[in-house]
Amino acid sequence: MTGVVIGADANAHHTIWGSSDINERGVEPTFIIAGRKEVLDITLTTENTDLEIKDWRVLDEHSFSDHRYIQFYINLQCPVEKPYRNYRSGAVALAHFDGSGVDEAVCAMVARVQELALGYPEGRIELQLIGGYKDPQSYGEDVFYSIMQSFHKHHLEIDLTQACVGDLNTIVRGDINFPIIYGVGVNINTGEIFPATFPERGPDRQLRDARIFMGAQTVLDVYDSSLGMLRIGPFNYDPLRGVDLWLSQTDEFILQHLSSSPDVEPPHFAMHMRATIKFIQENQFPAITVFRDNRPRYYRRDETTGYWTIVRY
Repeated sequence: MTGVVIGADANAHHTIWGSSDINERGVEPTFIIAGRKEVLDITLTTENTDLEIKDWRVLDEHSFSDHRYIQFYINLQCPVEKPYRNYRSGAVALAHFDGSGVDEAVCAMVARVQELALGYPEGRIELQLIGGYKDPQSYGEDVFYSIMQSFHKHHLEIDLTQACVGDLNTIVRGDINFPIIYGVGVNINTGEIFPATFPERGPDRQLRDARIFMGAQTVLDVYDSSLGMLRIGPFNYDPLRGVDLWLSQTDEFILQHLSSSPDVEPPHFAMHMRATIKFIQENQFPAITVFRDNRPRYYRRDETTGYWTIVRY
């Protein structure tokens, strides 16, 4: 059964929701003006549904209104959601956004999902946004707003069905904000999305990281679904100035200057950044040293070992 949640300024007093006109029930008032406090703002939900209201409370922070903020959480009995996909065809597009090339990537994702959905009954397009925590520089918040704006102005109707970002993806440890979810996986058969960690980051990691480090402004489509293979490149970047100077710096210097969230990086961050910078030093023009014939590098996943192996295609 579909659940309904209603939040209302009732403008009526009744003991059912704690108004003071009939009796005083000790409920936290939601409406406060000079000399008067009332319970006017109520939250209603249907019974026997998959919705469960948890931790309903009135916040103490100033709302710049005579009504106070009400906060609650909706707990779903089946919290696993579907990723960005066409509901009928099951076509899935998964992307990592860091703030660059968002508009172009959104258009490319939607177009690709629509292309893969040809021949299937028309279905709604669902969007899930996972990641981005409450970092000190509000970087994650800026990226989130940029993504939302890009999808909002798209000409197709897209349903946002899940957004685990900001406060919802933040936990405090020792007065430092940490993300709760660092990565997700997707079951492409069912569309289920779940928290995941990835000890193996895929092939040509230094090559891919080098492209990002050098300021790539576009998001690449790296999976060829028609072939079932991972596709990297071809691409190029300009030489890095002062590469020797970067390699001579301490791990702490690299951490503080090359990370947007140095407090929450894994211990191997500096080591991986050094490897990336070293790769750039050795491959100043990857179009020549890596993509010699100007063709992509294809990889297929070995079902036995789980590793990606290069394919001459």
